[in-house]
Amino acid sequence: MTADKSNTLFQTERNLLAESELQIIKKIVQDSRNAVADKGWHYIYWGVIVTLTLLANYLMVLNRVSMNSQGMLWFITMISASLLEMIITKRIEKDEKEKTFSGKLLSVLWGISGVCMFMFGFAGTLSGAYEPVFIFPMISSVLGAAYFISGTIQQVKWLKYIAFGWWSGSLFMFFQPGIHSMLIFAAMLVLFQIIPGFILYSRWKAAKNSSND
Repeated sequence: MTADKSNTLFQTERNLLAESELQIIKKIVQDSRNAVADKGWHYIYWGVIVTLTLLANYLMVLNRVSMNSQGMLWFITMISASLLEMIITKRIEKDEKEKTFSGKLLSVLWGISGVCMFMFGFAGTLSGAYEPVFIFPMISSVLGAAYFISGTIQQVKWLKYIAFGWWSGSLFMFFQPGIHSMLIFAAMLVLFQIIPGFILYSRWKAAKNSSND
């Protein structure tokens, strides 16, 4: 009898543990689906800023402006845009409820990706490790990885598949480097970042409106 009771108690504890684990998994899955923490504005914001800077840089190259001036263009623009983004993000987060776990993962993902791109864009070229023209395929590789992981976290398949667009463009620019890489990268930003950003923003807006009804 004692053995039977012990076995029954052990089985009950196992069932409770399994049920608890199942609830945690369900919560994470539901949390991911509800995350739409990616409102899309980051995609649009950075996509527009970098595209305009690329076009300005392209014109500087055509007009034989010094490399130092081109580097300063990027340094000033990126630092200013980053500071402005921090201010905007803080204001937005004041009106938000507590971030979901998925939302926190996305913030970390894009923050780390931003650091990697900054290192490739400035440290790599200043050290002379590679020619500036290779910045674009390297950054495209990072963006491809970031999009794939972001789409996986949010369970948005089309966002995940955009990664292959970034990687394809990266391969092309690695094997066909040149001044045209700036225009190719700018076009990729419009196709794979700005337009998806508007789609994500529309989805978030629709989800917000439906929850308020």
